Order: sequence, then structure tokens, then C-alpha cells
Amino acid sequence: MAKALPLFVRTELAEITAKREALLKRLRTVRMDAHSRIRTQQKVALLTARQMQLEAVVYGKAPRS
Repeated sequence: MAKALPLFVRTELAEITAKREALLKRLRTVRMDAHSRIRTQQKVALLTARQMQLEAVVYGKAPRS
């Protein structure tokens, strides 16, 4: 069972997940030049890493940083 977390961890996780999903949707639907696509993919990669860190905190698999 997950520990009780401060509200900001849950809200931050929700915000990051929403931003990541929006960027992925944009990558699928919008035509963009190579530079913009690479920059957007980098943002998705950073958001994915942060989301994984927060999910590890939620499920108790890593210390909170």
C-alpha cells in the first residue's frame, strides 16, 4: 500500500502527466519541422523521467528527492 503523500506530489504528478500526454498528442497530430519535433521529443523525454521519479515515490521504490 502506498504511503500518504503531500498534496503537492500528487498535483505535480498529475500536471506532468497531463503535459506529457499533450505533447505526445501534438507529436502525433501536428506537422512540424525537424527542429521543433526534436525539441518536443526532448521535452517528452524529460517529463517521462520526472514522471517515473514521482511514481517511484508514490509506490515507495525510491527515496524522494
